[in-house]
Amino acid sequence: MSAESPIYSHNPYHTTKFPLLVLNVNHRTCTPFNEGFQVLHWHDEIQFVYILKGIVHVKIYDEEFDLQENDCIFINRTVLHHITEKENCHYHSYIIPARMLSFFSGSIMEQDDVETIINNPTFTHYLLRSNDPTHHAVLHHLNLLDNLYFQVNKYTHYEYRLSIQLSIIWLEFISLLPAMEKVTPSKNYERIRTLISIIHTNYCRPLSIQDIAAAAHISKTECIRCFQKFVHESPYQYLLKYRLHVSTSLLTTTDMSVTDIALNVGFHSISSYIKYFKMYYHTTPYKYRLSCPVGYR
Repeated sequence: MSAESPIYSHNPYHTTKFPLLVLNVNHRTCTPFNEGFQVLHWHDEIQFVYILKGIVHVKIYDEEFDLQENDCIFINRTVLHHITEKENCHYHSYIIPARMLSFFSGSIMEQDDVETIINNPTFTHYLLRSNDPTHHAVLHHLNLLDNLYFQVNKYTHYEYRLSIQLSIIWLEFISLLPAMEKVTPSKNYERIRTLISIIHTNYCRPLSIQDIAAAAHISKTECIRCFQKFVHESPYQYLLKYRLHVSTSLLTTTDMSVTDIALNVGFHSISSYIKYFKMYYHTTPYKYRLSCPVGYR
């Protein structure tokens, strides 16, 4: 699929007892492989991208910048972003479910120190630069986390140690935010997030551009403009590609028939589904399913 077609990137550990996902990206190879790698994507988790070597290019909505060795970027949940190699890069991406930072559901920490940050639509990202002394504490603890996570011989109580280190990083990070809020201009990306959320919630039923616009209480013209600015394609194109993307998950994780999958994700006919699937994936749904590694389904 096109690098400009944003997808929802799943955390395969979401339902496990330790849902931290860490990606090791070295010379354009991602381990473990993740569907959001090198494409415009979003996910429900927050993310810290820690640069070990080279230059990484990051795009957040309509902003673009480079990160170098020992730099880091925080990316908030549900934010559209695209990370690519610019020069011989190696980085680690920590994809963290917010509940891992809250200690327990309903805690005051969850209320005051997690949700107020991750649910703020104007706070999309934060750059942590190695040449900025005020960022050194966060970067130091990120380095400690990195060493802990990738050590060959694991300490006892490994997951507990990782959890403590994550909490320290989060505390150091949110301690920076009051000063950050004074200097960062407010940029409201709530509209495109709302529009995308409408599609992700209603993709399985008939959905027109007018329906999407009306649900967001904006005009059809404004809806199209917003998608073109941030997603670089029309609402219909995004809806189509999202339906296809959801179908790939059903193909690889269920035994549903191709016909049932087509209808389940919102296509009105199996022929239409197969036509567009071949257009974007250059294979049929059946062959796509067969190409999955044994044991993945």
